Amino acid sequence: MEGEITIIDKTASPAPLGFFGLGFAATFLGLLVMGIFSDAVMVISTAIFLGGFAQLIASIELWKKGDTFGASAFGAFALFWFSWAFIQIATSVGMFGGVMPAMSTDAGFWYLIVWGIIATLLTIVTFKIGVKAIILTFILLDLTFFSIALVGGMVAGIITLLLGLASLYTAIALIMDEVGKIKLPY
Repeated sequence: MEGEITIIDKTASPAPLGFFGLGFAATFLGLLVMGIFSDAVMVISTAIFLGGFAQLIASIELWKKGDTFGASAFGAFALFWFSWAFIQIATSVGMFGGVMPAMSTDAGFWYLIVWGIIATLLTIVTFKIGVKAIILTFILLDLTFFSIALVGGMVAGIITLLLGLASLYTAIALIMDEVGKIKLPY
């Protein structure tokens, strides 16, 4: 039609960035929980800058593309990583004039259970999307929240590590599929 302008979106998909953010943060958290290393500072840094900022950037960019699921999921979990990092910092080195009391076991339990419920509801949506790697990542995300809340220790660490690795795989598979030169099953 005359006077109509067509805009073609040639921007890259931000989803791999979001999956990288989740993947690195979860991988290092899983290794910490498993006792492979005890450097919580590195895990907190990864949570803020990869789990938080990378997923937040992916969320904003997916919002611009009209992807409600991607924007909401990456945005919510970015905020999870920011809040988790804040809890770790505020209760260990302190903020705002002193160290805050440690989070109670009950509060920690409900914090993780509520996040697990939200993750599980979003997992249902992934079946509609139909990408197996995304479905697996979200199932492992659900299991991560519930295992840390209910079981802890090595089991929770292994599940969290598997979440991280699945998310990293998903990021790589999405990139390779878009580039088109190498196809990974996903």
